Amino acid sequence: MKFSRLIVQILLVVAVVTSFVLSFFIWTNTARYQRGRNIDVSTSDVDKNKTPIDQIISPTQVIWQDGKDQRLIYNNKDNISFNMQSVIKDWKVGTFHREFTKDGAKYQHMIQQKNMIQLVYPTNISIRTLGYLMNNNQLQKAQDHAFNRIIFSTNNKDDDQVYLANDNDYSVYEAKVSGASAEPIIKLAKKANIDLKVKLNLMKHGVVTFYSEPITLKRYSYVMSTKADSEYTTNLFDANTDDINNSTDGNVTTYSVGESKRLVSDRDKNELTFSDYTDTSVPKDYLTFFQRGYKKATNIQNSVSNLRLYDANWKNKTLVYREYVEGFPIFKKSEFGSIKIVFSRNGSSEQFLNKVLEVPVPSDLRSISLKPTTEIVKELNNVGYSPNDIQKLEVGYQWTNEDDNSNVIDLEPTYYIKMDNHWRSFEDWTGVTAESTTSSTTSATTQSTATTTNGGE
Repeated sequence: MKFSRLIVQILLVVAVVTSFVLSFFIWTNTARYQRGRNIDVSTSDVDKNKTPIDQIISPTQVIWQDGKDQRLIYNNKDNISFNMQSVIKDWKVGTFHREFTKDGAKYQHMIQQKNMIQLVYPTNISIRTLGYLMNNNQLQKAQDHAFNRIIFSTNNKDDDQVYLANDNDYSVYEAKVSGASAEPIIKLAKKANIDLKVKLNLMKHGVVTFYSEPITLKRYSYVMSTKADSEYTTNLFDANTDDINNSTDGNVTTYSVGESKRLVSDRDKNELTFSDYTDTSVPKDYLTFFQRGYKKATNIQNSVSNLRLYDANWKNKTLVYREYVEGFPIFKKSEFGSIKIVFSRNGSSEQFLNKVLEVPVPSDLRSISLKPTTEIVKELNNVGYSPNDIQKLEVGYQWTNEDDNSNVIDLEPTYYIKMDNHWRSFEDWTGVTAESTTSSTTSATTQSTATTTNGGE
């Protein structure tokens, strides 16, 4: 009996000592305690002033088939695509199963079904990424597949399913959903003040949104801001400013810390390229790919609320971000958009423009009416470009400087076409204007003043 009591007393002493030791390590080293925690990059204290990740990775188009016509809808005062993404966060989505793949006929039928709404991302994301954006633990653990469209019914009798669709390989995935209702979605859709009749056509390189009639869009003017190179070196170099070396050759200045990091600033082009040769870890899954890209992009421009993930090339580990206005991408005078990030085993690189739209200013420029897409394709063909040459085609805003004020940027709507891996305006490809000479009573002239970017975010 005495021996048993002695064992119990020894065990109690060991437990108390162990408790004190563990408490000591937790109190004195919180980093060790937190190391295994899954910290959300969009809500950590370090990133609290940055544009949230679910806003940068969000759908930019809403396609509504209301039973009669298929239309692209938008509201320049209330970003309905982002708000719809927020609504579906409350849905309880089950496991996604593949319905079919590589079937163009079935795919075209799916994306043209009546009484459906599509949230369209400008590039493929993945199921686990969607789970992360929606705070859905089940989806974060699901089998991962790429997609760029979320499709669901606006008929309350059929709102127990949701579909994910991939324009690249014509795959569709289906899941059961509970807690879903079409009513808040329809309410948001009816707020649209941009309403464009469209048809989704399958071409050689994927799905292209065809505008069935001439479309009229406003032009906008913004004050452009730039930063001193020192503001970028502060964010990009994890080093004391005394350790940063610089050299200048004409209008190009190079900043470096040893052989590990380098920033090249070309003031003629207002372009900068940052290379980090220590960052040799290549993302092994989609979610990590997008998270790391987000952190790098917002480290460059942390307050650009209208910045969107525009193109994600998983094979080449490349991410491209663009700014948006009224739901349409802005094409600046560069091949890469606003920010381009590349991961490789030789290190990562970040290429970006030192030009950011800041303050909208009143514009007396007239609205522009653009030709229907069928006319655009026909005129491309007339100058020698086959429809099969078209990799992508979309309406976007062209960035131009005002002659009398280099700090004021005019944004003019036009068609942009990607062929031979190069984005150029329709005018640059053909020498012909994209403007329509035919007025349309069903045009989508917006009623807003030039005080919003991408839905007043």
